[in-house]
Amino acid sequence: MLIPHTPDQVTHTGQTVPVPWELKKYLAPWAGAECLSYDFGIIIRQVLATADFRICASVLNITRPVQLYPYWDTPAIALQYIRQGSICACLNGTAEVSLDASRYSLFHIRAGQHVYRPQEGLSELLRIEISPRFLQELQAAHPLLQQMLDNLRKGHQTGELLYPARMNGKVKHILHEIYQCRKTGPSLHLEMKAHIYSLLSAYDEEITLAHNLESIQASKMEKTLLAVKHYITDYPHIHECSLESMSRHFNISSSALKLNFKRQYHISLGDFVQQQCMLKAQQLLAGGADPVRDIALQLGYTDVSNFSRAFRNYTGRSPHEMRIHPEQASRGRH
Repeated sequence: MLIPHTPDQVTHTGQTVPVPWELKKYLAPWAGAECLSYDFGIIIRQVLATADFRICASVLNITRPVQLYPYWDTPAIALQYIRQGSICACLNGTAEVSLDASRYSLFHIRAGQHVYRPQEGLSELLRIEISPRFLQELQAAHPLLQQMLDNLRKGHQTGELLYPARMNGKVKHILHEIYQCRKTGPSLHLEMKAHIYSLLSAYDEEITLAHNLESIQASKMEKTLLAVKHYITDYPHIHECSLESMSRHFNISSSALKLNFKRQYHISLGDFVQQQCMLKAQQLLAGGADPVRDIALQLGYTDVSNFSRAFRNYTGRSPHEMRIHPEQASRGRH
């Protein structure tokens, strides 16, 4: 991967310099370090590459705003970790995503140029690129990762980004072990492969947990929305069923109720209340002799003129006209 800092570059233009003394503490012992100085700061890269994986540890000390354009010659499946700092990235032509130390991501990176915008100051990045062959090996040896690895392959073909996962203590410990590893040769490669499997397992556990929680929350929300809908249709004074009163009654925030009701039923809560109120008004006008004023009060209107105006706006006819000619009842203009 190359890191030019203008879109039309094919190589970097940094000057090779010794690693600054104050930054040496961030280096891992298992690879040499390339330190490049630019007019926007310093980038240090360490790479451990095998046929199965490629681990790239980077330290960025950025002194002014800059946009970088990393380039991949071939597609890559990568775990991306930020140990400190943050970076805004646009990969595969998708919307910009924020990479920070609170979460890590599993990316399918297409060959070609992408965009990084690091924050000013110090950032530490660790990227682990995994070969398709190693993924197949993991799948054969660890069937429990089957679904996650299938998603990896599908994403690799389509260029999709998978869900970010929470950076928990388990993952931080594995990353610490990777950075502190002092083995060499085949022993180093075997240990890194074991760590990569542990990271993929941790990712799978975290995403499975997140999906389960989302399913539970979605199920609870669906039940709440159904209860709200039934409450509105059954409540005698329908007009009183405002967004605020429903959110208080069902102990849900008004913004969540508003958003999810519209998403679930394809009609806003306010429009649904009006729809049900007018349908019930038509039934009462057609099926009884109660005065219009009493019907308005029954539906929750304190002012009969407001009821009459709302009824006409909805049906195109006044309550009195509807009572005289109920066979001409309209379904409303909404």
